Amino acid sequence: MADVAEAAGVSRATVSRVLSHDPAVVEATAAVVREAIERLGYRPNRAAQALMGASRTLGVIFGEPPDRASALLLRGINEAATSKGYALTVAIATDAGGEELRRGLNTMVEQSAAAVMVLPATRLNADVLAAADVPFPIISTTDLGPGSPCSVAALDELGAVDAVVGHLQEIGRNRILHIGARHETLVSQFRRGGWQARVDEADLFEMADEWSARGGYEALHRAVARGARPDAVFAASDEMALGAMSAAGELGLRVPEDLAVAGFGGLPVTEFYGPGLTTVATAPQERGALAFEECMRRLSEPDSPPAHRLLEGELVMRPSTVPAGGSPGVSGL
Repeated sequence: MADVAEAAGVSRATVSRVLSHDPAVVEATAAVVREAIERLGYRPNRAAQALMGASRTLGVIFGEPPDRASALLLRGINEAATSKGYALTVAIATDAGGEELRRGLNTMVEQSAAAVMVLPATRLNADVLAAADVPFPIISTTDLGPGSPCSVAALDELGAVDAVVGHLQEIGRNRILHIGARHETLVSQFRRGGWQARVDEADLFEMADEWSARGGYEALHRAVARGARPDAVFAASDEMALGAMSAAGELGLRVPEDLAVAGFGGLPVTEFYGPGLTTVATAPQERGALAFEECMRRLSEPDSPPAHRLLEGELVMRPSTVPAGGSPGVSGL
């Protein structure tokens, strides 16, 4: 199908619609596609015969085990989709080799999904999406950077990290420890990369054993034990930041006087732990709605190029970083 699309100068989705006799395809375009099919001797398979353009089903594939954020993302997609008469089919693809993601995409083809939204966890997932020969548009709900082979509707990760690390620097913190985890994941790479753009001191990075409060707790203990001497912590997740605050108390470090602590994710409970945790709210439900909106755009404009649409996070400042005499607040990024 990819060869036919290239020869005809159209998208794979348009080829699929011609094969399915979709009346929405203008006759001039359909004629060009039929000529390319005849010239190349292409014979449609089951995937190409699926009526993608008329389907009222959208696919969602999670490249990591669902958590609170992905549940809210799915909620945002579902609310937007059902309001327009679409149903969702959901798959989970969490293996390291990408085979589950490939099978998930094939399943979406068999179920005649009109478009598929994917939460790719790793660079390998992104490579699978780039190589996928499917007759529907793919929308990534994780930023894949410039030049993405598919549309992106995601959080502006680098902008969000820049805001929170910049906030720590603005309140006078010069030794900002970054606690990261799961280095193979795209979000972990973005958050470390954003921190490196402002700090980038090797002794101020600590890799947690797991993406959890325990991981953050143990990471801060290790960093202090090896002499890192941070005056602030930026953790890649709220859970790790809460663990770091617990470890700070055991280490005799006052928050925020001795150690400012900031997380990432915007968990509602962070307001009520310790002094209240500074974090970045990541708007997963709004991102879900944006992903659906991009699906609709690609379906209505099948030959349009992929779009790169990013939502800003929201810096929520609380007493875990706000200096004495300051006041918590919310800052749009």
